[in-house]
Amino acid sequence: MQKGLNAGLKSHEQVSSYKNFNVAVYMPVMDVINCAEDREGFDKKFAHLSDNVKIGRVYVENYRSQQFATKEQLISVKKYFEEKGIACSGGITTNDDDFRRGFASLCYSRKDHRDIVKNSIHMLAEVFDEIIFDDFYFLNCRCADCIKEKGDMSWSEFRLKQKAEVTKELVIKEAHSVNPECNVIVKYPLWYESFNETGYDLKTDTELFDSIYTGTETRNPQYQQQHMPKYMGYFNMRYYESAAPGRNLGGWFDPYECNYNLTSYLEQGYMTMFAKAKEATLFCMFSLIADPAYRLFAPAAGEMFEEIDGYFDKLGNPTGIAAYRPSYARGEDNVHNYIGMCGIPLEPSIDYDENAKTIFLAEGAACDWDIASKMKKSLSEGADIIVTSGFVRRMGEDFEQFANVSYSTRKAYVDRFANTTDHGLSINGSYMANKKILIPQMDYCINDVWELAGAYDTDMNYPIVLRWCYDKGRISVIVIPDNMGDLYNYPVEVLDVIRDVMGLNENIMISAPARVSLITYDNDTIIIRSDLEYSEIVKVIVPAKFKKASELVHEGNGEFGNYEIINGEFTIKATPGYNYVLKLS
Repeated sequence: MQKGLNAGLKSHEQVSSYKNFNVAVYMPVMDVINCAEDREGFDKKFAHLSDNVKIGRVYVENYRSQQFATKEQLISVKKYFEEKGIACSGGITTNDDDFRRGFASLCYSRKDHRDIVKNSIHMLAEVFDEIIFDDFYFLNCRCADCIKEKGDMSWSEFRLKQKAEVTKELVIKEAHSVNPECNVIVKYPLWYESFNETGYDLKTDTELFDSIYTGTETRNPQYQQQHMPKYMGYFNMRYYESAAPGRNLGGWFDPYECNYNLTSYLEQGYMTMFAKAKEATLFCMFSLIADPAYRLFAPAAGEMFEEIDGYFDKLGNPTGIAAYRPSYARGEDNVHNYIGMCGIPLEPSIDYDENAKTIFLAEGAACDWDIASKMKKSLSEGADIIVTSGFVRRMGEDFEQFANVSYSTRKAYVDRFANTTDHGLSINGSYMANKKILIPQMDYCINDVWELAGAYDTDMNYPIVLRWCYDKGRISVIVIPDNMGDLYNYPVEVLDVIRDVMGLNENIMISAPARVSLITYDNDTIIIRSDLEYSEIVKVIVPAKFKKASELVHEGNGEFGNYEIINGEFTIKATPGYNYVLKLS
């Protein structure tokens, strides 16, 4: 056993290229080979990144898609960056080169693929004291060997079992036998909704790996196949942090599918850092230093990090409505992030927060067989619990112990809405949506359950928000459209009802169209960021004790960024892509 050749360089926690955080870049194997073979040529290209962004660490890869770097090449590249004062860690991407099945994982039913992992980890642990897995450490092979080995297990059961065994024997055991001090990191992708089906497990993995890392690559939420609202970059950092408190080392994003709007690239970085990431990793070296399609991204990223570094230490700990999602949850994919894009701050967790005063439960939370008893305990202590229509559907008859509310088979196609100002005794107004919206119809008993917002049609209306009392607390149901993106098309008056029932114990809310995000911290600091294509007036509602809001971006700049709070409210004109980082006083 030996300590890695990286001995003596700074540890992960000590590296800080900026005042308040570190920025790293991931270096794929072809860049490693190119740097080792043509240091002078690589140096000229690398300057485009290093002249714009303060790089504190490089993750140096030795395997990807059946391409390998040698130990000598790793040592050469590590020396190159050490001479620049940049720390190095190892990296590996465990994918195959069979792109007929999309991004193809290695097949761990094959000895030659298992050997790739074991031998690559062995080499990395000899050279580095830290190894990170790119987020291809998933399983999607269905070859004859995998089918045979799976037997009667489901694909999820088989992959979780196989992945745990590979991690224990070929990764952790191998790395630590070579270098006991090696810090082995699994980097999770954004798409947590499919984790268990592809071998990822936020419970088991975080017990096996030394540290974790978070994917925050939201890219283009509409024109890409992974369905990722922008709020997801923030949500994932907080959600994965709950799985491994203190061991979530950073967030990782890339420029792909962001060329349509440079702000969409920067938004990934902002959301990553607003969640209080210790480090941001830029993927990947080649794209940022050599691909002309991304020539503008490094200068823009440099400006972003300088801005954030100016107020990062003035942000407290992130807060929000407790959003319970078990690690094994399925259903209403990414609904939390659509809710977040409606200006509702969430603090997600893989564990149920028994002490929370406001709790949000989407369909995935109903996968917890003990969820009803947990809800009853919270309600007996006066909590407000907000559930989605999908949660009601998943619980079925079990939900009727709380009220005679159920998810019917009927739908409604609506564009006119109403709200209430008297707790549901009557509804009022006629507010038009941007388009027709398809919603499920909820069955409920009037005068037992109250409709706080609804949709109109001919001689009929359909609930959007329901609420009733239970024990010392209250339960609310929010109806999620069949297309969850249509949450954005609910009128402001309806969104405000949703914000109100979800924010009763948070006390800070906004009134605005959807796609304006609100992030809150425990030191009376908030961030408002608009993803709209146009400027929009945003009303901010705060506790009466606050009299002024001051922008930290403009701190000390006199006339700019100061807002007077009158009767607990103030307004801002939210400009797209600009961060309103506000200190309330």
